[in-house]
Amino acid sequence: MEASGHDARTTDASSALFFGVSYNFIGNSFVLSKSRTWMKVLDPASQSFITRVPESAAAEIQDAVAAATAAQPLWASTPLSTRRKTLLTLISILRQNASKIRHTLCVEVGKTLADADAEFERGIDALETACSIANENGGFHYINQSAEIYSITEPLGVCLTICPFNFPFLIPLWSIPYALITGNTVILKPSEQTPSVSQILAECILQAGFLPGIFNIVHGTAGVTSGLLSQPAIRVVNFVGSLAVGEQVYEHARATRKRIQVECNGKNHGVVLEDANKKKALYAIAGSAFGAAGQRCMSVAVAVFVGATKEWIDDLVEIAKMLVVGCGLDPLVEVGPVITIASKNRIEEIINAAESEGANVLLDGRNYKVAEYPDGNFIGPTILTNVHPHMTCYQEEIFGPVLCCIETANLDDAITLVNNNRYGNGCTLFTSNPMNARIFQHSVNVGQIGINVPIMAPSGPVLRTTNKDSFLGDLNMPGKTATQFYTLTKTVTTMWS
Repeated sequence: MEASGHDARTTDASSALFFGVSYNFIGNSFVLSKSRTWMKVLDPASQSFITRVPESAAAEIQDAVAAATAAQPLWASTPLSTRRKTLLTLISILRQNASKIRHTLCVEVGKTLADADAEFERGIDALETACSIANENGGFHYINQSAEIYSITEPLGVCLTICPFNFPFLIPLWSIPYALITGNTVILKPSEQTPSVSQILAECILQAGFLPGIFNIVHGTAGVTSGLLSQPAIRVVNFVGSLAVGEQVYEHARATRKRIQVECNGKNHGVVLEDANKKKALYAIAGSAFGAAGQRCMSVAVAVFVGATKEWIDDLVEIAKMLVVGCGLDPLVEVGPVITIASKNRIEEIINAAESEGANVLLDGRNYKVAEYPDGNFIGPTILTNVHPHMTCYQEEIFGPVLCCIETANLDDAITLVNNNRYGNGCTLFTSNPMNARIFQHSVNVGQIGINVPIMAPSGPVLRTTNKDSFLGDLNMPGKTATQFYTLTKTVTTMWS
């Protein structure tokens, strides 16, 4: 894989994306992996080849950790004002590359133009918030007659960020800016399914003037994740992804005394009361359930129709039928493809299982075809009725444009249903009665609650207060707790005669 005019193992930023290969980024150099194992990344709408991503070798993991370790003391001693200024420069450069980032999100992830725009702006918001919250990282200061006592915060060292495929720009920026502003260095392990946005991020990091080793990228799958977790120099781990993998990452990190935060699966309920605004509630549920092709952990996956609102389900079906499915680059498209053929097959298998377990497929998105993209991983909006909590479609996070509908007699039964579910990402109540809203928000055991609005993962300084099996760790992020998560607090007592 010789690149004309470049060393076979490194290349400059301007050419890193042009060879159909995802490069590791170590010490401010794009490094071509020596791995013998490479995976293809395909456009989910057309199956066109995009890039190859390596299962990085053990030596490459160690090189990235060594680079981050060597850079951290100098970065930690850099004044906070300088660190913040560098991050603000990064924001400006990212905005200059906005069109490339958005295009990559559409082509590689299958996002619609609207979803790509939203992800970009929310990612920038996370960066801006990290820069502002640094001002609030104050300590404690106390003086008595004989001693002075004060606390100081120091960075922990090398931080590892492990991200899923569905928000490859936003989710890394949930953690990386906070790690950097507090004086840590970072290794990013992107999803092997959507690696290209991280390449653009690395190009922007270079242009912003970050010193070598402060930000690094290592590509790969679970084996690379395990190799990184085994490195003693890595002190902090932030993971977003599936519960099955998240539990493994959590246990590995805890066993090696790393600070760990894991955000994972959800099964979010939208409860509809008879006094709700019918049109607004149904459009909100459809947008949340089928937007981003259902590939977000905060989507409404279960619509709970209370009392007579079960008669509204047919209207919901008509709204879902109007949604345009296709390639995300088409400005008219509202539902793009799911990420891979394997994901499409799994979603359709869950729909099949629901049917065999007694659910009704009121709107069927299986075998959905888009004429211009016959090989795309498309699933049309799907609505299941007669769903019960024991069914596979209710127990598992489907991660596709599939909505389960459940009917309850009253609000109390709906609250019980929400509380008995193992996941705690979010839930929503649709009502025009403030008393119902008050009862709901105080009775449900879910960390993020919407009233007449489906919950998105909060951005800016708002805490993501996910709970139950959707979260493993000690501190939710971001806000002021982000600086606590990425720093060590020391208390100093002094006395002078």
